[in-house]
Amino acid sequence: MTETNSYLRTYVFTGILCSQGIILSVVEQMFPAPFFFAPGARLGLTNIITMVALMILPFKDCILLTFLRLVLAALMTGGTSTFLFAAAGSFLSLFLMKMFLPLVPRFLSIIGVSILGGVCHNFGQLLIAVLLAQSKYVLLYLPLLTVFGILSGTIVGLVSSFLMHYVDALSFIKGIINKGI
Repeated sequence: MTETNSYLRTYVFTGILCSQGIILSVVEQMFPAPFFFAPGARLGLTNIITMVALMILPFKDCILLTFLRLVLAALMTGGTSTFLFAAAGSFLSLFLMKMFLPLVPRFLSIIGVSILGGVCHNFGQLLIAVLLAQSKYVLLYLPLLTVFGILSGTIVGLVSSFLMHYVDALSFIKGIINKGI
């Protein structure tokens, strides 16, 4: 396979993942928050796309994917503050998961990395809330968000692990797979 063909496959796959992430983001925004006692807490289904991307794509393409997904989803849902919260959580968790992904499978599982990402995502969003509210008391929300980060990270990790069995079998991505790890 030529190098140009490999780049083309990478960008096509990045585009596919980006569109899937946008769809998941828009669909998740359409439903009311599932947890009445934790306003704003969601499952974070778009993080499935981030996990799959981290396991397949080069890291620079994961950054591009995350940025494009965030901007396009914000344009579709019309929220500037939502964009700030999503960007802080997404990029913080992206970099943390990239740091811990090399520990899979020897010390951590994909689910463990996803849990770390879920907790870190919520922490990043909480930091934005502290800055916007100009109050450290927002941090009192941290224990509850940590629990939700663990729960959503577990779900995202399970789904991502399941999907990777099928993604590995796709002949389309044979030229790009495992460059992300």
